[in-house]
Amino acid sequence: MKILLAPDKFKGSLSAHAICETIAEVLAVEAPDWVVEAHPMADGGDGSLEVLAQALGLAPQEIMTVDPLGRPIRATYLHNQEQAFIELASAAGLVLLTQEERNPMLTSTLGVGVMVKHAIDQGLKDIYLLLGGSATNDFGLGIIVALGGKLLDVDGNPLAPIGEHLGEVAKILLPPDTYRGVRFHVLCDVTNPPYGENGAAQVYARQKGASAQQIQALDDGAKHLCALINQQFGIELDHLQGGGAAGASAAGIVGLLGGTLERGFATLSKLTDLPAKIAAADIVISGEGKLDEQSLQGKVIDGVAQLCQEHQKPLYLFVGTNALDAASCDALKVKKVFSVMEYAQHEEDAMLHTQRYLAQMSGVFEAVVRSSPIAPH
Repeated sequence: MKILLAPDKFKGSLSAHAICETIAEVLAVEAPDWVVEAHPMADGGDGSLEVLAQALGLAPQEIMTVDPLGRPIRATYLHNQEQAFIELASAAGLVLLTQEERNPMLTSTLGVGVMVKHAIDQGLKDIYLLLGGSATNDFGLGIIVALGGKLLDVDGNPLAPIGEHLGEVAKILLPPDTYRGVRFHVLCDVTNPPYGENGAAQVYARQKGASAQQIQALDDGAKHLCALINQQFGIELDHLQGGGAAGASAAGIVGLLGGTLERGFATLSKLTDLPAKIAAADIVISGEGKLDEQSLQGKVIDGVAQLCQEHQKPLYLFVGTNALDAASCDALKVKKVFSVMEYAQHEEDAMLHTQRYLAQMSGVFEAVVRSSPIAPH
């Protein structure tokens, strides 16, 4: 019998790879007649680069770039012969700033653009941008400028690609044609449009340090840019679902670089050949730290469950804690949910001894499957 392990990480506790290792070690002892294949997964957020690096054999590339405020830093992206994978947060992330330094009127994605330019100059034609955790609200204009584009005001003077200048841009000069043959894949799991009540600034700018007045200015600036891009290039971005991701960087990349918005799990699933792996398995195990309503919204468990239903494969879940009701679990067509909190004395115990409880759950899983009347042997 073939068991496929396709979990997400247990955030703050174990990586997806470590979860696979723990389960596989137990099953190797308890069920030596089973074939166990590890396929760690992620949804485009934390842990995605680790998953891709292992699955695709990617190499790290460290370069000098700048942080959201333009200060020199070293940052790393991953690549192979054709593809580059860049986390926007590595050069434009909130984690790079102190609480006092946060100000989306002054921050920029310029450093991300430096990384993108480096990758393209190495001959890489598929650029995957993993959005999330940004300190910026610059509509991705920093990336455009780093690639050689220009932002001009009404007098033809160049503008720096920062949030406070969004409303002043009167003309956008695109990067040179050498960058137009590149495919930009924007991994994004939010549905916010570039501006408006649910837009980038109104929903996310406060946590990036913006005041109420600045939020309105950023929102107005994004609306202005959508109108300008429509006027200049005939591209309508106003209602682009996901366009508000990373301070509307998603909209800028789509509108000015011809990028495509892609769901994180779907892209990682395709790149790592997960559908074929599920089709070839007898049983699939997935999981994550907390199983709740968000798990049903494009996350790893949701995606794996859909593939299992498509290929008619039984699915078992290993989770840290289960906050889903029985009806929701039934909707996922899950055979059984194993939860660390069913074994641990309390949350701290669960976090400290996750691997121990995961090992116990693996042993119980083996017994459950063995006793199933429909289990293949």
